[in-house]
This record gives sequence, structure tokens and C-alpha cells, in this order.
Amino acid sequence: MLWAVTCPSFALTIATWNFEWLTLKGDQRAGDRGDEDYHQLASVFEQLSPDVLAFQEVDSPAALARVVPSDQYTYYFSDRYPALRDKPNSQQLTGIAVRNGWTVSDPKDLRAIELPSFFGVPALRYATYVIITPPDQAPFHMLSVHLKSGCFHQSQGTRSCDKLNKQMRVLADWVSDRHHAGEHVVVAGDFNRYIGESDDAVWRDFQARLVEKSPTPPHLINVTASVRARCKARRYNHRTQSWNQVMYNRLVDHILVSEPLVKQWQYSYQHHFDYHTVMRYRLSDHCPVVAQFTPPATSLR
Repeated sequence: MLWAVTCPSFALTIATWNFEWLTLKGDQRAGDRGDEDYHQLASVFEQLSPDVLAFQEVDSPAALARVVPSDQYTYYFSDRYPALRDKPNSQQLTGIAVRNGWTVSDPKDLRAIELPSFFGVPALRYATYVIITPPDQAPFHMLSVHLKSGCFHQSQGTRSCDKLNKQMRVLADWVSDRHHAGEHVVVAGDFNRYIGESDDAVWRDFQARLVEKSPTPPHLINVTASVRARCKARRYNHRTQSWNQVMYNRLVDHILVSEPLVKQWQYSYQHHFDYHTVMRYRLSDHCPVVAQFTPPATSLR
């Protein structure tokens, strides 16, 4: 007699975190961190222990290694990095860190999403693009994004909103292209927009673009739409040259996924820094956001 044994597959954890000027170059007041500050950031990351991290505002692999262990994760930085690594001024780079041992390919960045730079090429904020294949699972195509600031909830018509809407159209076209090719997608990062709030105009236009591009648009959902934002942080006030305590209670960091991860999604949350840690250490003005997925169980006979 053969018995059927149900073997649960491993859980997949995806996180996104804007580190706010994670740099070792010493040219940014918000990035002025000592050993204890990095230790606190690393402790938070260890608690989260994601399999995949979309990161933003990181200057270099050396800076990231102070938080994300390089012996446990492989880093995939924006294609901008080679041209900027020797610059004396810090850079806000996107990227993705993946747990070692997973199959990853590293196509060219999605450059159509870039913002113009005052100093020419390379322009700002490419979307870092990798294709990740977890053990015994289907691959998914992933972007780490850092979109235009200044259009958090406003209606259309401002220059910042025009740029953000253009970026969202580029994202919709990229998602549609992957869908037509039968590929699964994850888009994670700092959207600088409250797209999870009810009837947000930018999110509504993004979904309309997906429908416009295909009679059978992808089933793409924001798995962080219902996450409670309560991020305690400190921001440096350059006018008063002092640190101010702030509370961000609206979410700009999001994770979008298509099938089959839509069906495998379990829950999402924002990791909240405690008050005393925020007041004592230089962390970030963004709290990490995490989504948990559990692939369906497999049966062995």
C-alpha cells in the first residue's frame, strides 16, 4: 500500500526597505551612522530574515553589507552602480538582495522609469530587475523601484505627479509584457504614493492601463494595501540643524504581485521601530514592509 504524504513547501518572505542614505562616504547628514546604528539596522534585518529584499537609497555593496550579511545574501545593484562607485558623493541606488543558493538571472534594469539628472547620464533611479527562481518553485520577474517624490496624494497636474504617472505607465507596460509572455511578476519598493488607499487616482489609472494593454489583464494585487502604517522616525531639519521626531501613518512602500503569488499570499505588515530605539539610534525614515507567502503543499507517494 502506498501512502500519500503531504509535504508543505517552504514559506517565501519578500521585503522592501528604503534605508535613507545608507552610505559610508560621510557626505550626507542623514547617512551619518556609527557602528551601533548599523548594529541596530542589522538586528532589524535579522528579525525580518526575508528571502528577498528590495532596497532603495543604498550607495554601495560595502554599505549594504553593514546591514545585510554578504555571506548569506547575494546583492544585485542597479546598473548605475559601476559608473558611480568612485564618485565622492553618495548615491541613492536601488537593488535586490536574494538569499544565497537560489537561482537568479540579472537582466538589464528597466531604464524607461528613470528620472532626469541635472548632471546628465546616468539619470536617476532605474528600476533594478532580476529573475528569481526559489527552490522547486516557478520563477518570478522582480523590480525594485524608487519613484518620484512630491505626489503622495495630490490630484493630477503638478510636475511631480506628471513624472510619477509616466513612471506608473512604464510599470504597467512592463507588467503587461511579462503577462503576455506567461511570466509572474513582483514589483516592490518606494512608490512615494499612497496607492493602497481607497480609490487612489494613480492606482486607478495604473489598473486602467493594464486593461488597455490586454483584453485579459494580469491579476495583479497590492498585497500591502491594508497594511497599517505607523512608522516612528527622525528627520533632520536642515533649516534648524536639528533632528525632529515624526510619525508616518500613511504607506508609500508597497509590494505588488501577480499569480501564482496572489493565491499564495498569507499576510503583510510594516515593522515598527520602537520609540527608544528611534530616539537613540540613526535608523531610517522608512520602516521595512514585509509580505509572507506560502506555496501550496506538494504530495509524495
